[in-house]
Amino acid sequence: MRPKLSIIICSYDRYDSLHETIEWLFGRSDFSDARHELLVVENTPAKLRKPIHVPSGRNVRVGVCDDTGLSHARNYGIAHSFGEIIVFLDDDALVSPTWHSAIEEAFDSHPDAPIVGGKVVPHYRGETPPWYDDRLSGYLSCIDWGKATRRLRPGEWIVGANMAFRREVFEQVGVFNTSLGRKGAASLLSNEEIALLERVGINRILYAPKMEVEHIIPADRLTLKWFRRRVYWQAVSDMVSGSTYADEAATIREYREIIMQLPAEHRNLSSLSFEPKTFAEFSLQLRAVYLAAVTMGSGLDVSTSPVQSA
Repeated sequence: MRPKLSIIICSYDRYDSLHETIEWLFGRSDFSDARHELLVVENTPAKLRKPIHVPSGRNVRVGVCDDTGLSHARNYGIAHSFGEIIVFLDDDALVSPTWHSAIEEAFDSHPDAPIVGGKVVPHYRGETPPWYDDRLSGYLSCIDWGKATRRLRPGEWIVGANMAFRREVFEQVGVFNTSLGRKGAASLLSNEEIALLERVGINRILYAPKMEVEHIIPADRLTLKWFRRRVYWQAVSDMVSGSTYADEAATIREYREIIMQLPAEHRNLSSLSFEPKTFAEFSLQLRAVYLAAVTMGSGLDVSTSPVQSA
């Protein structure tokens, strides 16, 4: 019998969190062997691989994708799964007790919805620093668009940590672009999800808050360096995917406006690396990092940039 849901977890060298995710999936949720299957896609390079422990006697398999990259691993999962609905769950996400039934309910009650995404809330494993604010949680792949099940609105999105597709979506619009998406620990390149979602149409995607997971946020992600790196790679991802382009005059003008809001001693190159004291300062710095990356990546003339003249 064909399963209703194929849950696909793509994993790269995160065995501790992966095993916790699997434990929650089988021990604290409504997983049904008759209706659901789990496919763990091992994407760790062979020399770094460790055993993956899965419950015996359950509808679960482990597959190996030797082509490094999240998009490669997801495409492997699509090709090697059997469910009517394909669900992607991160290897550091903890599902809610009724997560599976919430996915089925969302698709059953909205037969015209090709894709459903759920709420993702942060599960911090360290103290949040003074400069941190939950408004930064979007960079940690967390979203909360409210309590109502509804279509996405302009400016909203779903995240790869918790998203589900009718299988025919991939037959109609293709699979994930392997030139986008993270490739191991080498980069934080992203936007492979956005590129595919845009081919389907953002306004056709359903947000289902009861399809909720907690996203484990380890202490090493709650650092200034990690967020700066994340924003830098977001800028690169946006350029590679065509989601943004740099208008020289507008970019330099916005960059100048941001720099002039920072403390006077940081209205120079240190604007990109000084240690902020508040969320307000850090949010300005992150925007400056983004604009600087777009400027450099687009080959614009920065000889008159505010960093030079301030």
